[in-house]
Amino acid sequence: MLELDASALVVFAIVWVVVLILSKIFFKPILRILDERAERIAKDKAAAESARQAAAADLKRIEDGLKEARAAAESIRTAAEAEALKDKGRLVREVQAEGRAEVEKAKAELRREMDQLKRELDQRTEEIAETIEKRILDE
Repeated sequence: MLELDASALVVFAIVWVVVLILSKIFFKPILRILDERAERIAKDKAAAESARQAAAADLKRIEDGLKEARAAAESIRTAAEAEALKDKGRLVREVQAEGRAEVEKAKAELRREMDQLKRELDQRTEEIAETIEKRILDE
């Protein structure tokens, strides 16, 4: 059978003492450090996930704001175009009215000038007729 002598028990005791010492001095601190590291990694992953979700929410909010801003800009542009068309129509009517007034004024001026020229022509016609009459009768 198996014989156990004192040296085997001493080696067995030394191995257990070394295991206990290594466990206290080496394994437990390393396991504690690994546990702390795993805990920090889990916290960092959770923080990263919450930051990603916050960034996604911010991106959605920004995109919604941009959509609203584009819609508002489009409505402002449409309103400005409508106002510009209205102003253009008003200005065209004003210019047409001014043009008609100028044409009427020019027509009135031409009528006055024609009337004056007719009077002058009538006068000159009478003078020429008298001159012709005198020449014919004097001869």
